[in-house]
Amino acid sequence: MNRNLLKALSKIYLVFGIILIFFAFSIIAITFYPQIWYSLSKTATETEAATIQEQLTEIEEYEPEEVEEIEKPETTLPPLDTSLPRENILRIASIGVDSEISQKQNADEGLEEGIWIVPGFGTPEINDLPIIIAAHRFGYVYWSSDFRQKSSFYNLPKLRVGDRVQIIWDQRSYEFEVYKAEDNTQITDYDADLILYTCRMYNSPVRVFRYLNRVN
Repeated sequence: MNRNLLKALSKIYLVFGIILIFFAFSIIAITFYPQIWYSLSKTATETEAATIQEQLTEIEEYEPEEVEEIEKPETTLPPLDTSLPRENILRIASIGVDSEISQKQNADEGLEEGIWIVPGFGTPEINDLPIIIAAHRFGYVYWSSDFRQKSSFYNLPKLRVGDRVQIIWDQRSYEFEVYKAEDNTQITDYDADLILYTCRMYNSPVRVFRYLNRVN
């Protein structure tokens, strides 16, 4: 009787142990590969979009008086190069980004297209205000892996100080260099020529920011 009871308990413990191991592995996998969660949860992308737009609200509330105090030196335009694409494109070779920049006024529509420039702030041609560019870190389930690689900021945390970023705008090539990298809940440096940002995790108030200055 005792022997049968021990066998039954052993099987129960074995099954329970396997379930615990599977559960722990799943948690670890989602931590390292959050896109798994995006595939399982229908609301994950919407939550990430809302988190990105929280930052957009903070950007829009930035005081105009503070913006006017920023005096940026006049810069010349890079030469027109008709061999460059006619589309406005963001290229970050070190992390594989190479995508057209959406200029939609609506954040949801712009972020769904991938790389999105925040309206009402700078453009490469007009540098009175910083250029602010955002993108989903994980994006939509229906995005292809190739599109996700080129048009999301999944690897933005890997962008380091000294790395270069290219913006092709109206067939002119603008080069920028990262001078500050941080995770924060808000933009801390509006003196930058270019600010890139995305979410750290889909529901986290912490965002990934990269601050760049133009170098050409």
